[in-house]
Amino acid sequence: MKCPNCQHENLSDSKFCSDCGSKLMNSSLSKQGIPTWAIIVLSVCFLAIGGLGYAYWDFFTDKKNQTTTYSEVNDKQQVNTQQVSSEELTKKQEAHAQQVDRVTLIKEIQQKVFTVLSNNSQGSGFLYKKGGYVITNAHVVQGEVDVTLRNANGQESPGTVIGISDRYDIALIHAPSYQDTQPLGIETTESPIGLEVIAFGSPQGFENSASIGYITGNKRDMKLENFIYKQIYQVDAQIDKGSSGGPLVDVNTGNVIGINSLLYTTETSTNFAFSIPLYSMLDQFEGWVAKPLSANEVRAVANVYENSQQSTIETKSTNETDALLAGQFVQAFRLYYEMALNEGDFYWIIDMLAPDSSAYQELEKYINEIAYQGHYFYFTNNEVLDVQYSNGQYFVDMNETFDFYDAQGNYQFYNRYKTYTVITDDYGAFKISHITIH
Repeated sequence: MKCPNCQHENLSDSKFCSDCGSKLMNSSLSKQGIPTWAIIVLSVCFLAIGGLGYAYWDFFTDKKNQTTTYSEVNDKQQVNTQQVSSEELTKKQEAHAQQVDRVTLIKEIQQKVFTVLSNNSQGSGFLYKKGGYVITNAHVVQGEVDVTLRNANGQESPGTVIGISDRYDIALIHAPSYQDTQPLGIETTESPIGLEVIAFGSPQGFENSASIGYITGNKRDMKLENFIYKQIYQVDAQIDKGSSGGPLVDVNTGNVIGINSLLYTTETSTNFAFSIPLYSMLDQFEGWVAKPLSANEVRAVANVYENSQQSTIETKSTNETDALLAGQFVQAFRLYYEMALNEGDFYWIIDMLAPDSSAYQELEKYINEIAYQGHYFYFTNNEVLDVQYSNGQYFVDMNETFDFYDAQGNYQFYNRYKTYTVITDDYGAFKISHITIH
C-alpha cells in the first residue's frame, strides 16, 4: 500500500506508513464500502419515511384539531340546547306552580264557603270572622232567623241571623260550629279594574262552584227594590242565582274583596254581575258582632221588606212593573255610556238606542267628536227619581252626577237632571229614543 504522503510502498494490511508514520487508508475497505446505489436507495427511503412521518403527524394533528373543534362546537350546541330546555322547563314549572297554587287556593277557600238554606231561598255565604261569623246577602235570609249552613263536604250545621240591614243587601249569621275555624282573609281597601278574581258560591244549586274572571268596572251605584248598592264592582266571572252572598276573592292574595249580589241579564244570557265591596260594609258587620240583633229585631227588618213588597205588589199594574225595569235599563245604559265615552267607542251603547232616533244620532256624533282626545269621565251617581208611562213610552227621570277631566287634567263636577224616553221594539226590548237635559 503506497503512502499518500511520502509515496513509500508499505504492506497491504499496514495501518501506518513505515517511512513517515502517516495513517494509511485501506483502499480495499473503501472499495468494499457502501455502494452508491445503496446510498441513493437509503436516501430515498429516509425521505419517504420522513414524508410519511410528517404526513402522519400532520394527519393526526389535524384530526386532533378537528376533533377538538367539533367537540367545542358540539359542546356549545349542547349548552344552547340545555339553556333553551332550561328556560322552557322554568316556564312550565312556573305555570304549573301557578296552577297548583290556584287549585290549592280554591280548595282552601271552598272549605270556608257555605250554601245557606232557609225556608224560602237558597244562597251562599262565607266565614268572615273568627267566632263563627258568616256573611251573606240580606235577600238570601230575608224573613228568617234560623238557617242551615252546608259546607263543601255536605255537612250541615245551624246558623242564626244576628244582623240584617234594611238599607244595604247584607246580613250576618252566627254559626257556633265554626267558632274555632280560621276565617278567610279580607281586603280593607278598594280593588282596581282589571284585577283577576274568583267568584265562589252555589249558582243554580251547583254547590262549591268557583269561577275565574276580572273586575271590569267599579264605583257603580244602583237602587233596586229595597236596597242601595254603592260603589259596587262589576265582574265578568260566571255568577248566577244561588251565588248571592258568596265571596269574590283576589286571585293574588286570596283575600275576599266583595260579596256577590246582583246579575245584569238579557233575555238570552247573563252578561255580567255585581259585587258589594267588602271594605265598604265592615263597620256594619263589626257593629253586629259587637251587638247582635235580637230575633224580634231581625223579624222587624223582614217585616219592612214584606210590607213594602206586599204594598208594591198590590198597587202595581203591568205597566208599572215594566216601568221599574225601564228605570233599571237606563241605569245599565249609563254604565255602558261611561265606557263608550272613555274608550271613544259608540259600539258600547249602539244596541241600547232606537235606530234613527235623536238619541242615536246625537250620541254617535258626540262620542265620535271627543274620541281619543284624552278626556276622562267618572260617573258617581245614577239615581232613578221617577218613571211615568204614557202612550207606549216610558219617561225615566234621572239625577246624574259625574267628574270630568279634560286632556290637560282640568277637573269639573257635573250634576244633571235628565229625562230618558224609553220605547220597546218589536221584540219587546227597551230602546232609548230621546234624552232631555233639564
